[in-house]
Amino acid sequence: MSSGADKVIQKLQLQKRRLKQLNTNQANVGAFKNVPEHSPEELQKIVRWNEFGTDKIPARSFLRGASARNRKHSWKYTAGIAVKGVLKGRLTGNQAYKLLGDQMADDVRHQIDIIGPPNAPATVKMKGRNQPLVDTGGLYRSIDEKVTHRDH
Repeated sequence: MSSGADKVIQKLQLQKRRLKQLNTNQANVGAFKNVPEHSPEELQKIVRWNEFGTDKIPARSFLRGASARNRKHSWKYTAGIAVKGVLKGRLTGNQAYKLLGDQMADDVRHQIDIIGPPNAPATVKMKGRNQPLVDTGGLYRSIDEKVTHRDH
């Protein structure tokens, strides 16, 4: 017959094994999904141009902006749900990071929808609308999460 202390120790060891699943991976968000309008190389240029700006394009930091806007609230909340799911055995570490990555990708796409500054009048005339980060929609659709192995 095991004592109450043995049961507590067993439960703590199980929790430790479950939490270790979270030490090996990480959630990433970016322009990872292939889209017909752009090659992966073109997408990376588009991300860089918009995130940091160029001589002719103002910076429209949709990745850093989404992080600044959401990391202390929705990402922290989602991470808490994910960790609880792992501790209760309802989620694996990969599933937890996928859950968080999906939330992050949704928030980045939302940032693309709302970002400023507005396009220049000539750009609006050429595009037919004033959505700074939406031309063909390829960047928006390319935003996805990726769970990767964490290098320690």
